[in-house]
Amino acid sequence: MSNLGDGRAFLADQRVRLGDVSMQGRLRLDALARYLQDIAADDAAEAHLPDDRGWILRRMTYEISRLPAIYEDLEVTTCCTGVGGRWAERTTTIVGHELNDARTALQRGVLVAARAIWVYVSVDSGAPRSLTEEFFVAYGEGVRANRVSARLSHPAPPSDAPRVRWALRSTDFDVFGHVNNALYWVPVEDFLAGAGAANGVERATIEFGMGVDPGEECDVAEVVTDDEFAVWFLVGEDVRASIRVDLIPQRG
Repeated sequence: MSNLGDGRAFLADQRVRLGDVSMQGRLRLDALARYLQDIAADDAAEAHLPDDRGWILRRMTYEISRLPAIYEDLEVTTCCTGVGGRWAERTTTIVGHELNDARTALQRGVLVAARAIWVYVSVDSGAPRSLTEEFFVAYGEGVRANRVSARLSHPAPPSDAPRVRWALRSTDFDVFGHVNNALYWVPVEDFLAGAGAANGVERATIEFGMGVDPGEECDVAEVVTDDEFAVWFLVGEDVRASIRVDLIPQRG
């Protein structure tokens, strides 16, 4: 999961702050999503792409060795690692210190690797647009060699999956008029703080359809097995987003 060689890589330092962590002091998944969202936005701004275009998240996968801890200093690096006609793949790595059983810092290593598909859209209409020549000037011709799909793969929820209303607040919506990407991880964090507290996370994928807009009533459906937690966000019977989490027994 590295740069293909002739394009840009964008690096930022990040400290894990008090508002980013669970009660146990580890980085929450919603805060991780914000880190990835912010470095993607900063990179795109520095790349000087056309002002009338933007990016909508389609799919994101986390591969987790260890979630960082409170006040840990991290190095976050992002680059483009593939393209489609109207989307691009962004790979981001978060590097921190590996810890031994005594929680003593050893050598630095990759704690989280994230791979995301972002769809290139018109800012005015939200309609997908083809990648521009300015994009390939910034990110390198080499990315054309790796063609990636934006197809979604999560199944629909079982018809008997329990559903509850998702209580949304005005602060959950961003400037684009959608529930912000990071907020969809909150039900996962609620599970990990309650019934799933004995579990850690080693892999998780979120997929987006249309997202949830202001004024819509959204339900959350959840299914738990021994090794997976799945959640769907539904407006009526329409799945707007879904998350699948691979669970492992809590380490340490």
